[in-house]
Amino acid sequence: MPLKAAICDDEPEQAGMLERYIKEWAVSSDIKIETRIFPSAEAFRFVWEEEKDWWLILLDIQMEGEDGVSLAKYLRGEDEKLQILFITALPDYIEEGYDVSALHYLIKPIRRDKFFQCLDKAAKKEEEESYLLLTTVQGEKVRAAQKEIMYMEAFAHTVQIHTKEEILEVRCGINTLEEQLEGKNFIRCHRSYIVGLAYTARIKKKELLLDDGTSVPVSRRLFQEVNRAFVAYYRREESGEYGAGERT
Repeated sequence: MPLKAAICDDEPEQAGMLERYIKEWAVSSDIKIETRIFPSAEAFRFVWEEEKDWWLILLDIQMEGEDGVSLAKYLRGEDEKLQILFITALPDYIEEGYDVSALHYLIKPIRRDKFFQCLDKAAKKEEEESYLLLTTVQGEKVRAAQKEIMYMEAFAHTVQIHTKEEILEVRCGINTLEEQLEGKNFIRCHRSYIVGLAYTARIKKKELLLDDGTSVPVSRRLFQEVNRAFVAYYRREESGEYGAGERT
């Protein structure tokens, strides 16, 4: 699935140039990118209500109507992971860029090499964080950071994904989600459950106990496999393979 980049700029010539640069960078980096231009903050807000799976927004600060700083503050309140790259003719708003943890702050006229460096940085950050791209039962598209998933529970036609902060109910089979999970950090412990090993405190014959006290069933057929995965995960953690803070 391609990464999605939004260009929010009320100057058509500037927006077109940025789009060309992104496409050139994507080809040179062998990365699939989907780009879309928005002529105003309001236009992006309208689409954001239905599509929250954006990777990056290139945001002009000075626009007619709502300004870019205001939009950035709103977006950061909605999504901590969205990468924001400010683009402006004036250097007066750098402090606001820090306030929303902006990726960078580029001054017009945009230098192609500097812009490419910013995109390289954004791509590296994306590589370091693995996501599931999901569609909720309400039809909203969202991203869920895999490292924040505690466990998943399947029902008849949906799956509930329990993260550290929320519960997402998605229209997807649990087998499909299992195929998307990366690394050795998850284990299928029951036909209806997948657990994030980072949040598992204890294993018993018939259940896994999570750090928050949640009990997740373990089927008899899968117990040996689950036990091996549990032990292997914590051996890797003790050896420092995951690095400090992996479970937080």
